[in-house]
Amino acid sequence: MKFNEIVIFSVSKTITQRISNVLFEKQLELPVYEIGYSDVLDKANEMIRAGTRIIISRGGTAALLRSSLAIPVVEIAHDFQGVNRILQEAKIKSQKIAAVGFPQFCHALKHYQHMTHDNFKICQVYNHYDIDNVVKSLAENNYQVVIGGLTVAEMARKYGLKVVMGDTDNISIEKAINEAFSLLKYINQENLKLEISQSAINQSREGIMCLDPMGTVVTINSKGKALFQCRVGEKIYKKEGFKDVYNAIIDESDVSDMTLELDGERISIAIKHYCKRQESYSIVTGCLQSQAPWRNTVSKKRKQRAFYTRYTFDDIVGESASIKSAIEKAKRCASHDAPVHILGDTGTGKELFAQSIHQHSTRSHSPFIAINCAAIPESLLESELFGYADGAFTQARKGGKPGIFEMAMKGTVFIDEISEAPLNVQVKLLRVLQEKQFVRVGGDGLIAADFRLITASNKDLKAQITMGAFRQDLYYRINILTLRLPALTERKGDVEPLIRHLLHQQGKDRVFSPDALAYLNRYHWPGNIRELQSVVCRLAVFHQGGTVDKSTVISLLEDEQVLNNVVYESSSLACIDAETDLLKKQERRLIIDVMAKCHGDKTQAAAMLGISATTLWRKLKAYEISG
Repeated sequence: MKFNEIVIFSVSKTITQRISNVLFEKQLELPVYEIGYSDVLDKANEMIRAGTRIIISRGGTAALLRSSLAIPVVEIAHDFQGVNRILQEAKIKSQKIAAVGFPQFCHALKHYQHMTHDNFKICQVYNHYDIDNVVKSLAENNYQVVIGGLTVAEMARKYGLKVVMGDTDNISIEKAINEAFSLLKYINQENLKLEISQSAINQSREGIMCLDPMGTVVTINSKGKALFQCRVGEKIYKKEGFKDVYNAIIDESDVSDMTLELDGERISIAIKHYCKRQESYSIVTGCLQSQAPWRNTVSKKRKQRAFYTRYTFDDIVGESASIKSAIEKAKRCASHDAPVHILGDTGTGKELFAQSIHQHSTRSHSPFIAINCAAIPESLLESELFGYADGAFTQARKGGKPGIFEMAMKGTVFIDEISEAPLNVQVKLLRVLQEKQFVRVGGDGLIAADFRLITASNKDLKAQITMGAFRQDLYYRINILTLRLPALTERKGDVEPLIRHLLHQQGKDRVFSPDALAYLNRYHWPGNIRELQSVVCRLAVFHQGGTVDKSTVISLLEDEQVLNNVVYESSSLACIDAETDLLKKQERRLIIDVMAKCHGDKTQAAAMLGISATTLWRKLKAYEISG
């Protein structure tokens, strides 16, 4: 221990002598300064600059130091025996006794009075400026003896009162010294732990900082200072780019993946909230996105599945007014970050437009991820969108799996045939769009949702809402910007350039007779561009040379119709059954939703559904809906 790590401030020669005696008996060497109240703060600050870590003092001096300094102050307290000695000395001089002191001394006096029932007055003060008035009042009320410290003694003599010094005895001094040494030992142990922890944290490749509940930096490692450009004591809400971090701290939310953009760098961070001994704090860890360990899985997935676009607006072939209008409107949509809903018949190029919007937007350097709700089983759709945590369900992949929302960070999510999304998934998608965050299936950590949403459907969603198959609140969330794609029959003059383009893609070139082109332009193309692609493919394979005439075109289109008829005839009965099943599913979903809204009240639910309570009961039983 350094000589001046613990110092003692005395207020009188008597106490200084007693302190010296105790130190001699304990064979200790500690600096002892006998100093007045008005000079003690300057001396204390001087000693702190020289390395002092604990101060021992008493009475008002201790109270002043404790309220003014950041280091611990150990007070030389009065014990029962010490108070008894002082009171017995005072009783020799008079029975009309009053004691004046600071809270610690008065607490000991009250405890003694409670135990002995002695009759004397206790006057508690909080600063030296009150002492004069208190002692003056005691003199006016005929008190004979006043117990107190140096300032009290000075005022008592001024008003002609007898004085007994409220000095502490050797036992109290020894207790204070022992307490100071124990406290210093504890501080040293905690500092050592802190130094070891800080050293380990500084070795981390991640930036780490601890924030209090108001977002003030409590501690931060070397990497964190460089990465976050923060320092201890700084309030993050004042820093540009930290709004989402501050909101997470205030909400006491755990975040497994959030992106900050500072000075052109993208930083991936995670936030973990802790509460211990009624004290709460948050740990923020972060590193550059290319180095983020918790993003490795997402990055690998992105690379494996190549979530990037192939098409731009330049790949859209056509000169018709309708397609040019659609392209112009799509470009305007791309300049905003609001959700876009693309409505178009099958084969009109909805994904091509979605990719082009992404490529034309500020998110073009980030992933474009597409999913088709009709192509994924209902049981798997939720985990595909949201991902799942480790152990979320039987046969779940170890370590969990990131979903599309997670892998599309900073990019675009394209949900095709959104009309086929189950109602339970629609509810969760709505929450993601509202809260800008989500949780993996079976997980508990919030993940920031930072992506642009584009949806598409070949069905009228308003009609789906009427049927109870689509949520109205979600419709208004995804349909902020609407883009309707024209069918091929509406694109006057585009059939020929499209055929030329499709043939060129296959390395072919054909000459068409005028009547053949006229026939192709008049054809109604129920399958739109997808049907046209099929016809051109057969043309490239089966027509090897010469001019393509009208009869050849009719033959190719008849082949297309035969194929369509075969598909239709072979599946007509299945279609009837499928449509019936679909209606039943939609009716079941509607009943479940209405029952939930009515909190299980069957009478109210039946009224909302426009059926009798008996019919509702029968349907609940048929669809195995508990209620």
